[in-house]
Amino acid sequence: MGSDIEFLEAICERMQEVGLVQSKADFSTRMLGKGPSYLTSMSARDRKVPDEVMAFLIDQVTADIEADDVAIFILYEQCEQRRRARLHRNDLLGLIAHHRAMPMDDKTKSFEEPKRTVVASPIRQKLIGWLSRHSRAIP
Repeated sequence: MGSDIEFLEAICERMQEVGLVQSKADFSTRMLGKGPSYLTSMSARDRKVPDEVMAFLIDQVTADIEADDVAIFILYEQCEQRRRARLHRNDLLGLIAHHRAMPMDDKTKSFEEPKRTVVASPIRQKLIGWLSRHSRAIP
């Protein structure tokens, strides 16, 4: 890989292979901040790529990584929320089965079962810890 254009073409090809861009035109506009035919025309003329274009590519890839981090965090939190909801539903099924199996006289006590503990998410635990450390009595 000798020139910057060859390098950009290789980057574009790799991004296409993994589905990060759809075409050279998509790469040129979205990742380089140029017109759709930028990469093709620069390659045909064997021109030097300006530093600003490389800087734009770096910024775009960095921004995409940061956006992925946010999306991953949100999906993780949604997954944890669904996992907790599933545990609660399983708990409820157990309570229902226990209630149905009880003699009629004992059914009034069925809601006096020991309460189950809900595990707080790591973020909630951190927030509770932070709040407890930083709480002050109001005079």
